[in-house]
Amino acid sequence: MTKSYTFLIESERSRNKLLLNGQEIATFATLEAAEAEANKVAGRAVPGATLKFGLDFKWTHTYLEIRAATLQWESAEATRVNESLSLPGSH
Repeated sequence: MTKSYTFLIESERSRNKLLLNGQEIATFATLEAAEAEANKVAGRAVPGATLKFGLDFKWTHTYLEIRAATLQWESAEATRVNESLSLPGSH
């Protein structure tokens, strides 16, 4: 089973909003803080994962920048874990 998470950072002059799969996680004062939090979240899903954000959109008139990174992995391990957590007699 393939799992995928899409991280977006919407940056304006005074804030950097971090979104995960379209849902806002938090707002940060700096881009670096938003990227650090995204990497913490990614590391919880896949230990050792590191995201690389690329500039996807820039609108200089309103100083809006959008950066994105995607975390994708095969999750055969998740299937084995779920099977091992089954209750006795539930098969």
